[in-house]
Amino acid sequence: MTAAPSASPMPDNALAALRGLKVVECATVVAAPLCGKLMADFGAEVVHVEHPRTGDHLRQFGFSKDGVNPWWKTYARNKRLVTLDIGKPAGRDVLLKMVADADVLIENFRPGRMEQWGLGWDVLSAINPRLIMVRVTGYGQTGPYASQPGFGTLMEAMSGFAEITGEPDGPPTLPQYPLADTCAAFYAALATMFAVYSRDVAGTGKGQIVDVSIWESLFATLGPNALVHALTGVPPKRTGNRTISSAPRNTYLTKDGLWVALAGSTQSTAVRLFTVIGRPDMLEDPRFATNMERLKNHPAMDEIIAPWIAGRTRDEVIRILRENEVPVGPVYNIADIEADPHAVAREMVIEAPDGEGRPPLTMEGIFPKLSGTPGAVWAAGREKGVDNEAIYKGELGLSDAEFAALQADGII
Repeated sequence: MTAAPSASPMPDNALAALRGLKVVECATVVAAPLCGKLMADFGAEVVHVEHPRTGDHLRQFGFSKDGVNPWWKTYARNKRLVTLDIGKPAGRDVLLKMVADADVLIENFRPGRMEQWGLGWDVLSAINPRLIMVRVTGYGQTGPYASQPGFGTLMEAMSGFAEITGEPDGPPTLPQYPLADTCAAFYAALATMFAVYSRDVAGTGKGQIVDVSIWESLFATLGPNALVHALTGVPPKRTGNRTISSAPRNTYLTKDGLWVALAGSTQSTAVRLFTVIGRPDMLEDPRFATNMERLKNHPAMDEIIAPWIAGRTRDEVIRILRENEVPVGPVYNIADIEADPHAVAREMVIEAPDGEGRPPLTMEGIFPKLSGTPGAVWAAGREKGVDNEAIYKGELGLSDAEFAALQADGII
């Protein structure tokens, strides 16, 4: 007799934007799982598949305190969790049952690996013609680098991001968070919705492959670098906190040892800034009269702006400039954000259910905000294989004996 599977804590939210969308996620670390998280936040049923022995490498990222790994808890939130070795024939068979009625399959193995396991597009689409297969890799499914391992750090270097980040006389600078992976996740989720629209709204009724490379994702976010190069013959270089498009733009130290960021990208903003700091005469100076000239003379302009800011506290600078409609913002850390009244009002940081009997966990809130079908967090990332019985027995109909055999063979 089959034992009653444990119930999933996933809520049946009739207002969820993606309610009814079934996603199977065979992926690890950040880029592809973040794509699934974005959909899970808005009600998609995302089943995250982990290897039964090693689990998702994300569980070991950074540090854990009292059994809580912040990266795992955040990126795996709102997901149902099963273990399955899809590289073994028995595991492959179980996965095929899972995707038979799925809307989306997300995977991030090296190109060719799924095909080696008998899980290529030809096999999957024959079983489920409506399936959308989202493939997130470092370099994409085609091209001479396709088979190479692709990590976000490499893409942050190869995309041009590191080359334009940092001080002009300093080294190329890498971000401290998975920027490239995050961009890839956003593009993957967006493209998945394009494919869902084509299938379900445009009415093709057919799934397709979504091929997302981490390299191209970050490259695509960097703006018109290719056209800038074509027009000037010079690749964009590091400019510190300044930019090649508008001036003034920089960070400035205040009297109390804090920092503010200032942006004066439009002519009217520059007029208001020069006026409020008591230097309307700068508008008559050819070096500062237009944005083009200000870009050429940014250092000289900062020699005037910086002392005015340095003579006042951060709160004074922000109050005065905002009263005069000059765009300015404090340089925040996470503690500052958590205390900011606007961030509080927008629920940028929330207390989310852990799902493991622990007190709620502090994490980033739901974004973007949808007025009619808002997202929600029902559980942070949970323990490995917690939904095995509910899915394998309760939904796929495996018997006790079949379930036990898969466990004994290390398949689940």
